[in-house]
Amino acid sequence: MKEAGVLAPVPPPPADSFIVVNGADDRDAGIYSDNLYSQRMSPLRSALRRRMLPWVRSETGDLAALQEQWRTPFLDSYFTLTAFAGHPLFFVCILPIMFWYGHSVFARGFVNVACVGVFVTSWVKDYLCLPRPLSPPLIRLSRSKRVHLEYGFPSTHTSNATSIALYLLSYLLISDWSVVAKVASVFGLIVYLFSVIFGRLYCGMHTKTDIVGGTIIGVVVWASQWAFHDSIDALMTNPSWKVIIAIIFGGIHLIRSIPETMDSCPCVDDGVTTMAVIMGVFPASQHFALSKYAISAGGHSGIVHYDTALGLPKSILRFVFGLAVIFTWRMVAKKLLYIVLPPLYRYFNLPPRTHFVSAKTYGNLRSQPIGRVPSVMDLQALADSSIEIVGPQSTMDIHEQFSQSRSSKHSSIQTAEGYDIETKERFGLRPSHVSKARLEQQEKETVASLAALDGDCVKPEIELDESERIATEKFEAEHPSWARFDVDIVIKTVVYAGIGWLAVDSIPIMFEFIGLGTSHLRS
Repeated sequence: MKEAGVLAPVPPPPADSFIVVNGADDRDAGIYSDNLYSQRMSPLRSALRRRMLPWVRSETGDLAALQEQWRTPFLDSYFTLTAFAGHPLFFVCILPIMFWYGHSVFARGFVNVACVGVFVTSWVKDYLCLPRPLSPPLIRLSRSKRVHLEYGFPSTHTSNATSIALYLLSYLLISDWSVVAKVASVFGLIVYLFSVIFGRLYCGMHTKTDIVGGTIIGVVVWASQWAFHDSIDALMTNPSWKVIIAIIFGGIHLIRSIPETMDSCPCVDDGVTTMAVIMGVFPASQHFALSKYAISAGGHSGIVHYDTALGLPKSILRFVFGLAVIFTWRMVAKKLLYIVLPPLYRYFNLPPRTHFVSAKTYGNLRSQPIGRVPSVMDLQALADSSIEIVGPQSTMDIHEQFSQSRSSKHSSIQTAEGYDIETKERFGLRPSHVSKARLEQQEKETVASLAALDGDCVKPEIELDESERIATEKFEAEHPSWARFDVDIVIKTVVYAGIGWLAVDSIPIMFEFIGLGTSHLRS
């Protein structure tokens, strides 16, 4: 029911598997009619998408064969669980811990590698709007509740795994660890890379093209960070307001530059989240470096002091207290912004992103749920064994099936025409020897057939044939969607920038005031 002035959220429908609709449009991303994308994209953007789309579609059969050959219950569980190790928000959750236990320099580089890679892959996904491989024939394996709404190319999991593994390897090679420890660590990194990257193919979530794209981005991000590691770290702790202003306004500009999408794709959420973390970590690193609680070591400043003499109980309490502060901030800030921002959006008449509900259409969001805490970890999902997602999970899947069917008919007509002429030539009947009227009639029939299939390239909106329309309407009736609000982008920016600030600056200072600091242990 709706309260006065309140838009009651529509809960997702019950399902036996992890099929949850989350967005103003519940369709799988990237699989509207191909010509509709061309109408609404710039010429360059459309040309790139059209060039890459056949590569993505051509790999579906190979991936289905791979699943048929390799699938076992154990591997299903293994690869769906290890997929969390490549999730961008997984690193957002573990990054604070590195700061709190004296690894600030390493953690700052880790932030850059993880967050920049996620932002770049999210931006490219929204720019190209390429779909994931279709199910069926694939069986998608996932414990995530929104993955079918995301675009496929490039693979964010692969980019993350590649850049982070290379970053860890770079530190490992310059460490003073024993040879045995280094060999064991390298083996662990190989297992990690294989588990995440091959797992994306095994789970039917990405094509080999997606994997290659993600790998290239991961390598470039790592190489850029490692080549200028010391300079970037010095910049992060440099007491200059020019750097902070450049980071904040540059971050806002980059968030605004994320391309508008054809579909309700949540890729933008990952891009906003990770850029916001960077916008919080940079000024926080500078501020903490100027405080009396920071130490310097190895030519680097702004390091959180930690000593094992603090003891195990207090060391554990650091972790518990720090996460409690972060989760409290997330809940309070998000709830407060849901109350404050909608009236401001209406007053200044701020336009929403495509697929986001405008503040003009709802009263307030006081009763809007803010999601589980922590948002990245769904313990029920980790325990649930229902990980298969088979068949159409959204109307977008239905559109892709019909789109591929039209493409097959298109190819068949062209092949038939070529075969007809080739047969005539084989029997000595050149086109000039064939009835001119007959050839003209055949050409008209071919053009008419192709035009019927490509008719939506001259129409302003997609027009579905009757069977596709019926299938779409039936699915939409069975799976109602629920809204994403225009204020969500600003809320994510503020909340995750705040998390970056708290983790790097405020929480380490709080440790000193509640008996969990180590300043008194400095020699």
